[in-house]
Amino acid sequence: MAMARLWVLLPLALAFPTPPEQTQEQVEIFEKAKARAKAASEAATPQVLAFFDGTLFREMLKDCCPAVAHLPASELLKRYRAEAQVAELAHALPSDNSGQRTPSADVTISELGNMSWFPNEYQVNLMSGKNSSSRGEDISDDAMKEIFGCKAFAGAVPTWSEASSRLIYVAHNMRRLDTGSEPHFGDFTVIFNSSRMKDSVLIAPYDTGMYTMNCLHPGLHPGSQTKTQSSSGQPGPPGPPMADLNCTAWSKDHKVDLPVGTLDYLDHLILPNLWSAINTTVSNQTVLDAARVLFSRSGISGIDYEDVPAMKESERNDYFESDILANPPVPAAVKLGIGSFATLFGTEEGRQLQTMALRYKWPLFWAYGEGTQTGPPPPQSQKVKSQKLNRRMADPSNIVKTTNASVSSSAAKQFENVWQEAVEARASRQVTDEDLLQWWNSLDQELRVAPVSASSCAQPHHCVGVDIAKKDCICKVQDEIFMV
Repeated sequence: MAMARLWVLLPLALAFPTPPEQTQEQVEIFEKAKARAKAASEAATPQVLAFFDGTLFREMLKDCCPAVAHLPASELLKRYRAEAQVAELAHALPSDNSGQRTPSADVTISELGNMSWFPNEYQVNLMSGKNSSSRGEDISDDAMKEIFGCKAFAGAVPTWSEASSRLIYVAHNMRRLDTGSEPHFGDFTVIFNSSRMKDSVLIAPYDTGMYTMNCLHPGLHPGSQTKTQSSSGQPGPPGPPMADLNCTAWSKDHKVDLPVGTLDYLDHLILPNLWSAINTTVSNQTVLDAARVLFSRSGISGIDYEDVPAMKESERNDYFESDILANPPVPAAVKLGIGSFATLFGTEEGRQLQTMALRYKWPLFWAYGEGTQTGPPPPQSQKVKSQKLNRRMADPSNIVKTTNASVSSSAAKQFENVWQEAVEARASRQVTDEDLLQWWNSLDQELRVAPVSASSCAQPHHCVGVDIAKKDCICKVQDEIFMV
């Protein structure tokens, strides 16, 4: 099915010129948002410092993160900002169109391998001959216009120029999920180069799709779950469960009256991010619970990656939405890639991913995630138990060719042996969660890595991971020079 859609997409793409990395409209929107963000961030700094100095916050910090509990509020804020600047900017996409699990249209692995830029959902729809009229895109359109300041389309269907001035939804992985983005969003996650794309990143304190449905237009999008759409246009499986948001955290009277942020100016989003998920009418959690998750999972805490605490499913959605208001060039704008171990390891799509990553010189990693065959999330009455989501490994066939990392021949051979075992199992029967766990545990510990943090590497923007066993930074090759 992916190849069939690709056959349609490629000829159509010839009719659509490659857009500039940023259109004039995108530049103007960003500059206006940046000015507002700077003023709002500076105004919010005293309130953030007061929160970090609060007695209850300090007691929580002593309990969860003793290594940093003694630091003054100003140093904690400095560390927060530093981690926010280097946290992974993650966008998950499906291996093929039949695997689409989000409301919005997206490029697939095979399609991305033939693109010169990373397309947004409206560009994908136009190139594949769709009219951008699904329920999911209505939500996206509302969020882009009302939260980020994008211009409305002149007609029912956007022009190519209008589509090219919209943004790409991106999750900010400050909580260091091994999958980068929410595991249910796709089979392959690209991590954008934050230093390259810095002047196009606009940040909201919470998932804006959820925020739009819960807070901006709850009457237009009733129900507890978003709906997805298959390639045929028929309703697909339910998307992620709707969160019960605290709409007062970032708005008044259902109108956003705080500006979005940027990677340089985001102090005004720190407390709304913690408060947004705290709705005391449906949960016993407090803002200190939210702060505990963020500080203990992030690089701020000093907690080793393999020792981070588990997260509840609902807590995985509490990220900054750090969207890219640009047309990121491929391959230059992508820093690394993360494949889903559950759905792609030992598959033809997985081999295709390895090939693309090497061609584009993208370091490739595999994430264990939930360790289940990825599909629609369970109903709210069947919550997935808390999980660490901290198991990521380097692909040995890729990492030695794209970074300064070395891999023993035994670890590389074992990886290929287990891959072949997975190929044979997938060809003969339904793979189980027990299979996935056995394969993962069979792979050499030498391959295990952690995401980069602000303090783990001298030049974190050039590095893509940290060798857990050696504590060495794994860094990309830049013009034949290892950046370490």
